[in-house]
Amino acid sequence: MASPLSVSIVHPSYNNLKKISPVLHFLAGAVFLAAGSYEFRMDNRITAFCEIVIAIDVITVAFLRGFAEESSRLNATFRFIEVLVFGGLTILASLDQSWATAAFLLLATGMYYYVFHCEKKVIQTERVSVHHLGVTISHFPKDKEIEWEQIQTLEALPHSITIHTAKNKIHRFEFQKAIAFDELEQIHEFCSHYLKSE
Repeated sequence: MASPLSVSIVHPSYNNLKKISPVLHFLAGAVFLAAGSYEFRMDNRITAFCEIVIAIDVITVAFLRGFAEESSRLNATFRFIEVLVFGGLTILASLDQSWATAAFLLLATGMYYYVFHCEKKVIQTERVSVHHLGVTISHFPKDKEIEWEQIQTLEALPHSITIHTAKNKIHRFEFQKAIAFDELEQIHEFCSHYLKSE
């Protein structure tokens, strides 16, 4: 019997997240800049200076568009910093008893934390794994497991893989690079063993 196989793919959801990263950095930077100017007017100069410096850093990353889209580790690092700053701003707004602002910032903290969680997954390579229990597809917030009983057909070609499920869902992915003939044979061996129609 074939041994489990994991192949790198190009995942559309991961690519979409990479494309919107500069916009998210810019929005966070704009909020930090606004918070910094507010703190400056309230005579909290140290807090204002820190927020403005972080805002400039984050906005700079947003304008390095190609760099921000391709560097998953950088995005995750900056997203973590954004979560910390949004959390800190939430605490400051709560201490000022500015409840509407605190609620908005708490929502932003939660949203940016979710994006941070997703971007941590992007650091790991997008993959399709074929194994004895079925097929695992890299996805977020968690990987998608498809058992063999749920798979109607699985078509593996040197450049792509297409999975048709019993629920009439189609999962199609391009491989990051063409897979070797022996890897293709492994996938076909799994199909012939677990799928009755193959």
